[in-house]
Amino acid sequence: MVNLLHDGIPLENEYVELIKSNDFKTIESFSDSFLLNNMSLFKHNAYKWVKDPFHQWSRQWEYPYVYNKVREVAEKGAELNVLDAGSGVTFFPYYLSNELSDSNIHCCDYDDLEKTFDEINSQLNKKIKFLNSDLRSLPYERESFHVIYCISVLEHTNEYERIIDEFYRLLRPGGSLVITFDISLDGTRDIAVGKGEKLLKSLVKRFPGYDSAQSLSVDALRSDIFTTLKAGDMNRDLLPWRLPSFLYQLKTFVSTRRFVSWPPPLTVFCLSLVKPSE
Repeated sequence: MVNLLHDGIPLENEYVELIKSNDFKTIESFSDSFLLNNMSLFKHNAYKWVKDPFHQWSRQWEYPYVYNKVREVAEKGAELNVLDAGSGVTFFPYYLSNELSDSNIHCCDYDDLEKTFDEINSQLNKKIKFLNSDLRSLPYERESFHVIYCISVLEHTNEYERIIDEFYRLLRPGGSLVITFDISLDGTRDIAVGKGEKLLKSLVKRFPGYDSAQSLSVDALRSDIFTTLKAGDMNRDLLPWRLPSFLYQLKTFVSTRRFVSWPPPLTVFCLSLVKPSE
C-alpha cells in the first residue's frame, strides 16, 4: 500500500489497487467497528456529520494516505504529539491512537464537539483530547506537535494562509504537515483548479521542499486520474449527494449561471510537507 500513496492526485488504477489491499481492509474493519460501537451517537438528531466517512469517495484514499505519513514519522521512534486540525467526529484519530501506541492524538474543530468526544472516550482506555477552536488562532503552545494533519478542510476556508501560518507555528522543527483537499475540475464546487494552485503555492512558500513546478492544472487534465465520476461508476453510495440531481443542478445554476452535469467532477490532492529544522 505504501508505494501507492504518493503526493498529488491519485490515478484510477491506484485507487482500485488500494481498496483491494489488506491495509485498506484493516482500516475499514476498524471504522465499521467504531460505527457499530457508537450507533446511538450517530442516530442522534443533533449529529450533522457524515456517519460513515470512510465509505466516501475521497476519504478512501485520504485516510490511508494520512495514516501512512503519520506512521512514517512514528517509525523514527519518538513519542508523537499529533493534531487533527478540523477533525469533526470520525473513527480516524481513534484508529491512529490504536495503531500507534506511542502517540498522543489531539483534535480541534470550530464546532463544539467536547461532549461527543467525552461520550466516545468513556468507552475507551486511551482518550482523544479535543478542543473547540478556530484554526486561524489555535490555543496550543508553539512547537507542540510532531505531526499536524488536515483532511479536506482548507478548500472550504477563505483565510487558508492564516491557518497555514498557525500550522507552522505549532509544528516542531522537522515536523510534518499532511494536507488533503478536493479539487473541482469544472470550477463549480470548492475549490477550482486555479485556487488549488494558489493554495499549493501558499503551502510551499511556508514549507519548502515540494516541487511546486509540478503543475496541478496539467495533472488535473489527465484522463486516468481518480474522480467522483469513477467513484460513482464503482459504487454510487461513495458519493455524498443524496437529493435528486436536478436540485443540485438548480442550486449550481443559481450560483454560477452555468448548466452542469451531475455528479460534479472532483478529484483529490494530497501532500506531505516538512517544517525546516532550525
